[in-house]
Amino acid sequence: MWQVVGHEMAVALLDNSLKSGKLSHAYLFVGPPHVGKMTLALNLAQALNCEGDEKPCNACSSCQRIAGLKHADVQVIGINGRAEISIDQIREMERFVTLKPFEGRNRVFIIDGAEHLSPEAANCLLKTLEEPPPNVQLMLLTVNERLLWPTVHSRCQKLELRPLPIPVVERALIERWEVAPERA
Repeated sequence: MWQVVGHEMAVALLDNSLKSGKLSHAYLFVGPPHVGKMTLALNLAQALNCEGDEKPCNACSSCQRIAGLKHADVQVIGINGRAEISIDQIREMERFVTLKPFEGRNRVFIIDGAEHLSPEAANCLLKTLEEPPPNVQLMLLTVNERLLWPTVHSRCQKLELRPLPIPVVERALIERWEVAPERA
């Protein structure tokens, strides 16, 4: 079950692409902070490596390890307190891109804060975006797509996530996380 609240169109598109075997090799998730970009990316990583019948099942070992960011084939790259995502981080990612999956079926690389790619890192990333190996999925998360290089942007399928209406968030808090209605 997808853990994303709202964003039904994005979830349906990804779910249908998974079922038809026609996933893009790279996605660009665009939206304001805390709108669900990372949740959606992790859910897609789970679906790509899930051992259950209904993907993502959130119960199998792969789904649980990905949710805990402890899966060998899922890597999250971000600024981690730096000003930008460095070329060294992308070179390290590209070293892993060429390897076969270790414990799952697919390698997944999530670049959180893709608008912070240094020019050198963005240029280095283009090679993988242009010629992705099989069983490799790239997901770039950004709050401002205009800060990305046009050549990076053009090689990804864009999914825009907009802020959810307050009643949708309130209902999710009550139903999924059992928050008291007055607190929700």
